[in-house]
Amino acid sequence: MICPVCKGNCIRAAEEVLGDVETRYLSCSRCPPEPNLSKSISGRLLPPKVERCPSCGRAALDAVMLDALRLLQSFGLRDKDDGLRSVGSPLIDVGYPLAYSPRLSRGSLILVGERYSAEAAEAMVRDIPEIKGVIQSCGVPGVVDPKRKPLKNLLLAGCDLRADVVSSLMGELVVCKRQSLIHIEFPRDNAPKMRILEELYFQGKLRDVADGLCGPGTLGLMCVLAGAQRVVFNDAWLPAVEDLLVNLEVNRGLLGIEEIELIESPQGMVGSDPVLLARARGACQIEVYHGDLCRLFSRARPAGLCLIDHFPGKDTRALQQACRCCKETVIV
Repeated sequence: MICPVCKGNCIRAAEEVLGDVETRYLSCSRCPPEPNLSKSISGRLLPPKVERCPSCGRAALDAVMLDALRLLQSFGLRDKDDGLRSVGSPLIDVGYPLAYSPRLSRGSLILVGERYSAEAAEAMVRDIPEIKGVIQSCGVPGVVDPKRKPLKNLLLAGCDLRADVVSSLMGELVVCKRQSLIHIEFPRDNAPKMRILEELYFQGKLRDVADGLCGPGTLGLMCVLAGAQRVVFNDAWLPAVEDLLVNLEVNRGLLGIEEIELIESPQGMVGSDPVLLARARGACQIEVYHGDLCRLFSRARPAGLCLIDHFPGKDTRALQQACRCCKETVIV
């Protein structure tokens, strides 16, 4: 697949990602010890640089963050007393629960933070081999409140497409997302949302499912993997639905998808009246809508189970009322 951001080959099939994820961030036998730099002390007390491994070429995460700090200082964007924590949040390109600090190869880290500039971001991507992309944080991206303008962060340089490995008792999936446009969720061994899905699975309820606020598709895709006969995906935020279509292709083999058919074109970044963008056929019948969940079932056939995964703390009463035509609604 061609990456929609960099037009390169950074999108891999789920089977390939899962095949090497456990060794992707390991050190080699000649890697120097973990530097274990303090994240809170003044930059004046940190070394000027931490070297990469002379054998495998990989870098400790601290080494990459230190290089980024020194570069930001050279642009006048960080003070001499600013430490590693000021650089931003590091996101590895394949998110996976790790019990150790990762060793990074070329193009395997995305930085999300504040007080960057386009020039500094370009320099980080150009001069620090491990940095794939740099994102200026502006808030939580997506349609957080339909009455307000949606937010998106700003990709200053490079590529922001990364993947999370999502695990459950039903199996594993790979969920790709453009991280400047989709909110960050860190994969965890005991993810509460997966525990809810597992309980519904053991109750035999993951057969006819609507993932009403689907984002890049995590919950609905897991329902397909669990053996659902029909899954309806819907989101008002177009980038989320576009990433979902990528994820249908990425997980095609794991989900038994035989054909993906594009139906209609979206009408804008934020959907209102639901538009059926795509169908997928195979082991499960899949429908992909772009629109307001409150109007979804005026077009889509109601499901046996509707999952609503809203932003934390948001009022879901209107959404639950709109989904009352479904046999059951679960807030995830």
